[in-house]
Amino acid sequence: MADRMTITIAGIELRGRCGVTAEERAVGQTLVIDVRLVPLAVGGAVSDELADTVDYGAVVDLVRGVVEGHEYHLIERLATVISDRLWAAFSLVETAVTVQKPAPPVSVAVSEARVEVVRTA
Repeated sequence: MADRMTITIAGIELRGRCGVTAEERAVGQTLVIDVRLVPLAVGGAVSDELADTVDYGAVVDLVRGVVEGHEYHLIERLATVISDRLWAAFSLVETAVTVQKPAPPVSVAVSEARVEVVRTA
């Protein structure tokens, strides 16, 4: 069995309320979240049982609850809250959460603003 396994869920697209201005939070926008998890152990690699690994559906539901359940001023805060909740919910040695805001409202054309929060044991 592998010494370490990384589980990645990329491109979780959700509608959220994240922005410095009240208007930006009121209207909301698309946010794209990537999650990379390094579990303490992944028994599912041997047992082939969902109960022995990190359930992708549970991760997506957790992320969705954080994004849709509250409004945030900064994507930095949103990424941190997601990371904290994942850390509490699963036995992990590392987590990385990236939050992307496509076409942020700045003075020149920008394809996205992106923040990544990495946490290790």
